[in-house]
Amino acid sequence: MEIIRVIEEKILHVTEKVLETLEGGIDYNTFTKELKKELDGLGVGIMQEVIEAMDQQIVKDKKERKDWVIERKGDYKSILTPFGEMTYKRTYFKNKETKKYSYLADENAGITAHMRIEPTLKSELLEATTKLSYEKATQELSRYNSELKLSKQTAANTVRDFKAKDYEIPCDKKEVPTLYIEADEDHLSVRSKRGAQARLIYVHEGVKEVNGRRMLINPKYFTSIDEKPEDFWFRVCDFIYSQYDVNCINDIYILGDGAKWIRSGLEYIPSSTFILDKFHLSKYIIMATAHAPNLKTKIYKNIKKLDREAVLENLKEALAKADSKPRKKRIQKTITYIKNTWDGIKASIENPEIGCSAEGHVSHVLSSRLSSRPMAWSLNGAKKMASMRAVEANKEQVKDHYLETYKQKDNKVIELTTEVRKQLKDLKTRKKIGKESFSNVPVMEYGVNLTRVALRGLNNKISI
Repeated sequence: MEIIRVIEEKILHVTEKVLETLEGGIDYNTFTKELKKELDGLGVGIMQEVIEAMDQQIVKDKKERKDWVIERKGDYKSILTPFGEMTYKRTYFKNKETKKYSYLADENAGITAHMRIEPTLKSELLEATTKLSYEKATQELSRYNSELKLSKQTAANTVRDFKAKDYEIPCDKKEVPTLYIEADEDHLSVRSKRGAQARLIYVHEGVKEVNGRRMLINPKYFTSIDEKPEDFWFRVCDFIYSQYDVNCINDIYILGDGAKWIRSGLEYIPSSTFILDKFHLSKYIIMATAHAPNLKTKIYKNIKKLDREAVLENLKEALAKADSKPRKKRIQKTITYIKNTWDGIKASIENPEIGCSAEGHVSHVLSSRLSSRPMAWSLNGAKKMASMRAVEANKEQVKDHYLETYKQKDNKVIELTTEVRKQLKDLKTRKKIGKESFSNVPVMEYGVNLTRVALRGLNNKISI
């Protein structure tokens, strides 16, 4: 098994093609296109060599594959990789003890029986779907390689298979005096669920200025579509207890629009205080006083004084001046809202330095992909997309989370490490890596041109 030498020859073949292309006098854009094609071919070739070398090593080392005997050799399999379609040969084995059959090379590589698309390619497709529609995501993936064209259904299935990995639990918990929990929701069109909401909660340690912009300190985002509020809040609570020394926290503030599910967080986050989002309060006041702007100023002044009764009197006055049922209904809704959220209004006035940015975060994290354009989601698809958007908001890679599912356990039948190191050692001893292979490159055999001059220069410098 000469895997190092075979790979070297493939790389030299690409080098020859590149230099021949440059000699052809083509423009730079065409060169870029041809180079991409050659490098994709190189990627497919190397992947094929590696998995076939793995198969040969398994066949060779009977001791390492104890109880596994060869059933047949040379079975072909094709799979789509990030470089294009790869077809390779491998050996079919039978276990004498368990009677189980398996392609051990496939098993080592994490390739399952019915897999037609390599997980790395799926992870790239998945990452594209977080920003683009399923159709556009597949188009983007195949933009420079037509072999990578996948279907919308493949994109949808890959999204539904996504599972975010668990967050890491530190050895030493953080000690902070204050935590902020902001929450809001986005309204979705879900085929099997009327009035569906995508809920967002994010925990952070405050705000700092970075190049003139206000940035959250260590935010952590969570999303939910169909969880009960208590289950969602328990998840958030578990995160806080796993990351922070709660004995050092003096204040925990829950900020939001006063929705019932948000206020219920007070029951699950110990010693927390609810602060009403000023944006939503203003929205209700404007809605109630559009026909009586002088009352709007009075309401704001009385809110600042924390005079609840005066605020309600102002709203009753607005109600008396209302000239239509819809307007009266809006004012009555505002009265109910202020009554139900007065504790949050009071906390907001007492802590003027604390602001809520949940509306903007929901728009950026959820709405921009889930609801900004006309679309209908399946319940599972919406859940997984919301989860992926939270992963990205947490400055993590969606593809890393997806590939975690395919991470191999420590059950490899055999590894190539020893064999490859031996080959590299032999090549270092001979100091001839590249030189022998160059003699097999046709363009080196006769004549003088730019390609041969360049390759000879490269050949003279190669030494390991």
